[in-house]
Amino acid sequence: MRISTYKRPFNLFLIFFALSFTTQAQVQFGIKGGFNFAELMTSDNPITVVQGNSQKMRYFPKTSFNAGGFASILFSKKWSLQPELDYSMQGATARPEGNYLVTATENYKLSYLNIPVLIKYKLPAAFFVETGPQLGLLLSGKADETLVGDYNTNHYNLKSQLKSTDISWVLGAGYCSPYNIGFDIRYNLGLNNINQGSSSASTAAPVPNGTIKHGVLQVGLFFLFGKKLFNPPAPPEM
Repeated sequence: MRISTYKRPFNLFLIFFALSFTTQAQVQFGIKGGFNFAELMTSDNPITVVQGNSQKMRYFPKTSFNAGGFASILFSKKWSLQPELDYSMQGATARPEGNYLVTATENYKLSYLNIPVLIKYKLPAAFFVETGPQLGLLLSGKADETLVGDYNTNHYNLKSQLKSTDISWVLGAGYCSPYNIGFDIRYNLGLNNINQGSSSASTAAPVPNGTIKHGVLQVGLFFLFGKKLFNPPAPPEM
């Protein structure tokens, strides 16, 4: 198939632009880790089956952790792109509301491989803000259910009842010191419903009915390897 002559200069321009854009960018790699304060945001009046009894549940945040690596691609003195690969433990704890026949505590433990792609903008004094989409791949989904007054804990595998992907949006801010050590605070707002299970039968795992979305507040530290690209030291006074 013959390519029209007007397309050839355009294709060459795109190739030249991509190469020049790449060569001007400076890439730095880093590692990060921190704490998660995770919750499951559910629709109104979530119902879970506990030992064959329908229970109206109330969900509370849980503390867990995250860790991973990233590449910081600096395109100018102010703007950078940061793709990441993060292991993140998420979930929540839950207890039935009111006076029911059966009461229990449930601990939801959901692990994800999160892939955020963030745009970062440098503020004065080495602070920055960041935002962007995040794709989460479900690695495991478990729940531990302990009945009140019972020393035994029931263990459930929830992975088949949850969607394999989670889509969220990241909002954050942080600081990078002249020594390439910094911290950031983020909130990952879940955008899609991850629930595809049913708790309509007594044999079902304790997955609530209705919509379930993630909400995760993260507080962490990071370290950048190599030269001080994001926050270089001030030049010496003359």
